Amino acid sequence: MNKTVFLRQGIFLVLLLISCARNAEKFAEPEKVPVYHTWNSLKEREYGVQVSPEPLEIPPNGFFPWAGIASHHILSHDYLDAWFFHLAEMRKPKRFYILSPSHYGISLELFSLTTGSWESGFGTVKSDSAKVYKLAELLEVDLDPGVFHVEHGISTFIPYIKKYFPDASVVAIAYEAEPPVNIPLSRRLAEAIENEFDEEGKTENFLLISVDFSHHGSLEQTNIRDNYSEQYLRNTGDISWNMAGCDNRPGMYVLDRLSRNNRRASILYHTNSWEISKQGMDDITSYFFAYFSDI
Repeated sequence: MNKTVFLRQGIFLVLLLISCARNAEKFAEPEKVPVYHTWNSLKEREYGVQVSPEPLEIPPNGFFPWAGIASHHILSHDYLDAWFFHLAEMRKPKRFYILSPSHYGISLELFSLTTGSWESGFGTVKSDSAKVYKLAELLEVDLDPGVFHVEHGISTFIPYIKKYFPDASVVAIAYEAEPPVNIPLSRRLAEAIENEFDEEGKTENFLLISVDFSHHGSLEQTNIRDNYSEQYLRNTGDISWNMAGCDNRPGMYVLDRLSRNNRRASILYHTNSWEISKQGMDDITSYFFAYFSDI
């Protein structure tokens, strides 16, 4: 073989090996996972006067909640803390699937997902990355991590999850939830997570629907809207899910779909921003805190 050709081939082989080594090193590097902060890690507690919530009802013995609804307004801090406390008394989920409105119009995907982790102020809460990637494949979306730096529909809950369920992971999902309800979006989401909430899945997973109810109303308007919402929550099949006056009707659709008309509700608290803060009597947001089990 010509010495020049041999030399050139040798140089090419060396360069190829260097390139392969660099690529191997690149792929061996751990994925850069976003880290998000919460109101507690930032020491921000913007809620009104402290209250001592009185439960409307306590779930009976043997009640096993696989889903629940809770407010993402930190104004309701004392209710949130009590709601998570009672949940921990009943069960210890391995992971929380959190369904949230995407509040600020910055989602790049139809469904925003992340493998990121949250600093809770009590320690780190991680995403279940394997479940997130599986869900992204089913929903046919790329990860959209930027949304979660500002999404209080997820971050509000993280300190309570870490406080009461220190080993739990999360699967956070954010989507456009403003009326009119996007039925194809809602159906697609329900179908994607349905297998995670079969009989076995409900023993590991908890469906947390991040939702606030009547917005921007007077006390009279709020009571009228909340009456419809309570009828839906308590009476499966008697009133349509889209009559729930809230900011997360796709979440209500998913709850309805996964319940299969076999849902029993326990409403722990029902309150509103006026009752908590005594401010904004003509601009009230209302809150339900409830658990759901199979009948």
